[in-house]
Amino acid sequence: MTTAAPNIAQLPADPSLISLAYHHEHPLQTYEFVDTLEVWTVTARIDADVLAEDMAAYSDMDQDSSDTVQDIAVGRMSFVRVRMFGPDHPFEAMDSYTGDVSRIGEAVLDVAAGEWEPTVEAALAHPVGDLLIMDRVILEPAWRGCGLGPVLAGAAIRRPSQDCVAVV
Repeated sequence: MTTAAPNIAQLPADPSLISLAYHHEHPLQTYEFVDTLEVWTVTARIDADVLAEDMAAYSDMDQDSSDTVQDIAVGRMSFVRVRMFGPDHPFEAMDSYTGDVSRIGEAVLDVAAGEWEPTVEAALAHPVGDLLIMDRVILEPAWRGCGLGPVLAGAAIRRPSQDCVAVV
């Protein structure tokens, strides 16, 4: 069986120009599970200045034209970092966030104990650390179908996964 390679020429711009911006919001007003859950949003985009510079390198684009170039949104990803040994029960914190995150918690945790599920713990080399959950990956329609989702997700995981023992 053969499959056709995706045609990256159909993309709105060169994917090598994409950059990732990380955002973690921490309100001053404390809320339940603030010390157990960290929510991260990662946006993938191409900055207008970078795009204009790239376009000028391959064409005779004048300054007025380059001033009209705008940022290109590629997509966004959301992550939830769960502090496994924080002050709160990790599953209760996950359950308070979303149903999807709660279901992941049910799969990887012993819900009653708030610890790793035994088969998951056995698979971890050192089961002491945090859990990172990739909650969503959403690409803009023009960027879909070329395999960029897994590439961007893999790149985005790198920063928030430090000191995590598992990423799901």
